Amino acid sequence: MKIKVAAAAPEMLPGQPGRNMGNVLAAISRARDDGAAILVLPAGLPDDMNEGAIRRQAGKMTVYPLMEPSLSREELTGKHQGVDILCCSSDSPATASSHFETDELAALASHDNAAVVVMACPLGGDGGTLYTGRCVIAQNGALLTSADGYVSATVTVPRRDVKQPVTGTVTSQPLCPWVPDPEMLPRILRLQADGLARRMMALGETQLTVKAGRDASSLLALAACGAAVDRLKLSRKNIHVQATGNRAHQIAAAMGVTVGGRGGLAVDTADLTARAVEGVTPEHYAVNATIPRHVARLAIRYYANTCGDMNISGPIRSIVRDDGEPWELYDFLLHFSLVYDLPKWGQARLLEDTFKPFHKSEVISGVLDRFFDCYRRPAPCDGPIVFSTDVRPSAT
Repeated sequence: MKIKVAAAAPEMLPGQPGRNMGNVLAAISRARDDGAAILVLPAGLPDDMNEGAIRRQAGKMTVYPLMEPSLSREELTGKHQGVDILCCSSDSPATASSHFETDELAALASHDNAAVVVMACPLGGDGGTLYTGRCVIAQNGALLTSADGYVSATVTVPRRDVKQPVTGTVTSQPLCPWVPDPEMLPRILRLQADGLARRMMALGETQLTVKAGRDASSLLALAACGAAVDRLKLSRKNIHVQATGNRAHQIAAAMGVTVGGRGGLAVDTADLTARAVEGVTPEHYAVNATIPRHVARLAIRYYANTCGDMNISGPIRSIVRDDGEPWELYDFLLHFSLVYDLPKWGQARLLEDTFKPFHKSEVISGVLDRFFDCYRRPAPCDGPIVFSTDVRPSAT
């Protein structure tokens, strides 16, 4: 029997119950119009949802977890004899890289249970922790579709037998190294802009102050400021930029911001590498706080390639090109230090084997020594979580 299933992640905004309810109803309407018989929404939706309106909007479609309970992680990864469709609602904080694990978890669970897995992770956050809205459908070990916000697929099952266990959660941690695939680069800037916009709304601020200079991280922070005020439908003149250098002035002018002056929320440009290796402690909202420097270079270069304005893209490319420091080596070490807590002796051979085709041995050994001479685990600070820095058990 063929059946249409869907997963959706409506955006949840703090203190806006009417808008949240509208977003949920819009997601239900989209899935119903898509012909879905089953819709999975994230766990942790507000308690004040109008159940009557939800049931009217859903019609004959079953909505998890609003109308029926959904799976927990333990139930999802267990064996379910005779079960064809597993509906899983997550409330885990998915970061820019953790969608790989979400996809893998769904695919493995569908393989282990010879079933269809439909999973939805939340979209939203409070500016400290952001949720990416990952939605996944997998069947018999194959990933049918996965994307942020909404997915649907037609699946074949021998019967309409849907598991209905207690509501639970799914946790997720990133698996991949810092350097992301190109498809992840726009996600990084989007998460930064979402976090900054939410912080502005929470504080009632309409003005931003940020520094821009001869480094990729400060330019990425400026780009995030531009995207945040665009999201809030504010003028870019509300961004006050302290520009250093001719190219930074050219970029600021082309973006239409105010050069000079101060006002509103101060945005710190310190990145994760600066915090861990250079001992920088952000004093304000740090929009780059969990982004390593090499990834910041990749993200701002992607922005330059897609912004469509040569007055912006040209100077950005020049600034990135002129920075000849091998940040990819520092951030490789930073990843395994922060996420896996590997000591120097545990990373030396790994670094050499990985980068020997691209860098001389003396460069690699010099970076290794400098990194561990300076490395300190950074303290928590105020900023969006784009990449997780949770420590995993040390390798033996």
